[in-house]
Amino acid sequence: MRFPESGRLALAACLLIVILSWGLNYPLMKLALRDISPLAFAATRILGGALFLAVIIRVATPSQLLPPRDERWTLAWIGILQYSAVLGSTGFALLWLPAGRTVTIVYTMPVWAALFDFLFLRGRLKPLQIAGIMVSCVGILLFMDPGVLDWSVNETRLGMGLAVFAAICWGLGAVIYTSRKWESSLMSQAFWQLWVAGLVLSVFVAWAEWPLRVEYSPTLITILVWNWVVPVSLSVWAWGKVLQRIPASIAGQALLCTPFVGIALSAWIFGETLPAIFAVSALLIVVGAGLVLFKPKQAS
Repeated sequence: MRFPESGRLALAACLLIVILSWGLNYPLMKLALRDISPLAFAATRILGGALFLAVIIRVATPSQLLPPRDERWTLAWIGILQYSAVLGSTGFALLWLPAGRTVTIVYTMPVWAALFDFLFLRGRLKPLQIAGIMVSCVGILLFMDPGVLDWSVNETRLGMGLAVFAAICWGLGAVIYTSRKWESSLMSQAFWQLWVAGLVLSVFVAWAEWPLRVEYSPTLITILVWNWVVPVSLSVWAWGKVLQRIPASIAGQALLCTPFVGIALSAWIFGETLPAIFAVSALLIVVGAGLVLFKPKQAS
């Protein structure tokens, strides 16, 4: 597949937006959690992003705000898995784990997606995918080395479990999404998923975090506005553009740069140190996920 030079530059720009904004957002989320509780932050950023997307859709294509009725329930469950569960779990994990370590574990997502595809859709695991799963598992085991994290602390174990849970939920949601064909646009799907996920999280906020703990600092407000406009809205649009030009399996490989952005920025913002064993485990996890996603070209 060949694109004109301008098309390749636009594609690279969209990928760069997604990688940088999603990678940068993990350390920014950790900063925001100093001023707001995890579920409230997740609900606010999701609902704000949904409203921002709604404005864009209403201006551009008003008739495409909502997906068809027969797609809404499935998209709602995908949104709950990939937004409510992932962002809620990640928010709590960031309270107890360094941002760099959290983003590394969350980005085992392709490994879980491959496993669920094999279990539920009877997809056939290729040798490279099997090797990738094994490599990622070795990386996760190294990551659990007591010399890297203090496993005697309950919060550390809980944070690690929540980060893994987030990756599992994303993988399950991805498999459900790819199990059928969709008539709705990517923007309409994104709005509906964000809106439902935000409402679900709001219920949990009222149940678990009321009265709210919020300090309206300039840092929190800036991070919230940044989330509404860039990681949630602009990046969703950019990711949709990428998927229109190249297969998801290839695009997914580019996202494997995201953990390294998160790790580097976390080291810079929070002064997080990266022990050698952690660096090796992070590399193995990302390489394993890359093998899971990799699809060699078919011979013509």
